Amino acid sequence: MNESDISKNPAFQNLSPEKLQFLKSFMGQQKSSNANEMLALLMAFSGKAKGQGIQFTQDETDFIIEHLKENMSPQDRQKTEMILKMMRK
Repeated sequence: MNESDISKNPAFQNLSPEKLQFLKSFMGQQKSSNANEMLALLMAFSGKAKGQGIQFTQDETDFIIEHLKENMSPQDRQKTEMILKMMRK
């Protein structure tokens, strides 16, 4: 996933410049192929965004999670989905 993926996605069409820069910075980080590491990275990202007063919509969050799952094995993807479902309830 790259910057053009962001610009093509309808969820990101009206981002503020600050939010877009924050997202690009996050997406440039090393991705993990491990579900536990991915969730830790997502939580750190969320905390950093919150500290800067940045909030993401559900569509934006879903897009970010898909980005993080790109390098995962099918087993880790399934584990991630299960954890996310539990967190959303």
